[in-house]
Amino acid sequence: MNLNEFAPFPLIDGHIHYPHPSQLSRLLDICDRLQINRFNVVCTPDRSRLSLIPDALHLKAQRPQQIYVFGGLDISAYFRAPAEVGQVFAAQIDQLLATGCDGVKMIEGKPDMRRMLPVPPFDSPAFAPYWEKMSASQVPIVFHVNDPEEFWDPKRIPGWAVERGWFYGDGSYINNEKQYTEIFNVLQHNPALKVIFAHFFFLSAQLSRLADLLDQYPGVHIDLTPGIEMYPNFSASIDQTRDFFIKYQDRILFGTDIGARALLSVPQTDIQFSESQGRVLLVRNFLENPASFQLQPDGGFLFGDQPLTLHGLGLPPEVLHKIYHANFERVVSPQPRPLQPAAIIDLCHQLEKMIQIQGSAQPGQPADTSVVRQVRAFFESVV
Repeated sequence: MNLNEFAPFPLIDGHIHYPHPSQLSRLLDICDRLQINRFNVVCTPDRSRLSLIPDALHLKAQRPQQIYVFGGLDISAYFRAPAEVGQVFAAQIDQLLATGCDGVKMIEGKPDMRRMLPVPPFDSPAFAPYWEKMSASQVPIVFHVNDPEEFWDPKRIPGWAVERGWFYGDGSYINNEKQYTEIFNVLQHNPALKVIFAHFFFLSAQLSRLADLLDQYPGVHIDLTPGIEMYPNFSASIDQTRDFFIKYQDRILFGTDIGARALLSVPQTDIQFSESQGRVLLVRNFLENPASFQLQPDGGFLFGDQPLTLHGLGLPPEVLHKIYHANFERVVSPQPRPLQPAAIIDLCHQLEKMIQIQGSAQPGQPADTSVVRQVRAFFESVV
C-alpha cells in the first residue's frame, strides 16, 4: 500500500523529533508530503544547550494550529539538586504550560540516558512531588522507559545493535525489569497519572502483561513509534495482536519517531524524506493492510540489515479513526495550546543564564547559547 491507498483520516503523529532549527523547512515539508496533518514535537535534552524547548516553540510558531510541543525536563537538576528533583520538576511544569507546551517528554528511562544522568529511582521520595503534580494536573507525559529486551541479552541482540553501543547487559546499565518495577510502583501510588509509554512500552512480546497494566490504570496509553522488535513481534502473533488492538483501541496512539536518526547522528545530519516515509508506511501498512508486506532494511539503525516479511492487521475504520487522531485529541487536546511569547522570552533568558553559569548540562561539555538567543529575538519581535 502507498499513501494514496490509505484510509482518508486526519493524521496526528504524536512522536516526532526536531533536532535543530536548520531542519525547520525540511521537517514541515516532510510532514506535508507524508500527509501528517498535525504532529507533536517531543523535546529531549541537549548537552550543550540544556534544552530544545525554545527550538520546538519557535517551530510551533510557524504553524500554531498544527504543532504540539511536549517539553523536556531540566536535566541539570539531576546534578544540581538530585535529592530534590521532584520539587524542581513540579515547579517547572507550570512554566512549560505557561509558554505554550502541551505536555512533557521524558527520556530518562532510556538505559543510556539513565546511565549518563544521576537519575534517582523513579519510585523514590526524590521524585514523588513531580508524580503527584502530574497526576493532579493531568498534564500528559510521553515517557520512554527501557529499550528492546534483546538489548540486555548477548545471545539475542543483533550484531549491528552491538556495533552501535546498544548492548546493556554488561552490568553498567539499569536492568529493564528493575526499571519496570519502579514504574509500576509509581503508577500504584499515582493511579490517575496520564502517561503515553513510547514504543509500546517495549512489551510487544508480552501483550498479556501490557493488557493487565492497561486494565488496572485507565490513564496509561501506548504509542506505535517503531522499535526494532515491535513489528516483528506483532507479526509473530498476529491474531493475538489484532485482538489486543481491537480491545484497547482507545489506548493506542499513532507515532513514527521522524527526526530521531538525525537527532542521534554525530556529526549532525538532515532529516531524510526516504527514512521518514519508511516509518509512516510501516505503521500505516501494519494497521491497514490485511495481508503480508515487505519491510526493507535501513542499514541497521531501526529496521535491521535484512528484509522482513510482516503481517498487517487490516483494522476497521472506526478503530483507525481513534488511533490516527481521536485518541491523541482526547488524551492531549483537540488543538495545541496557544503560545505565550512573554513566557517564552523569560524561559530563554533563564536558559541563557544557566548555560553561562554552569556551561552545559554536564561538566566539560561545550556550551552554546546561539540558538536560544535567536529564538528569544524572534519572540521579542512579535510581542
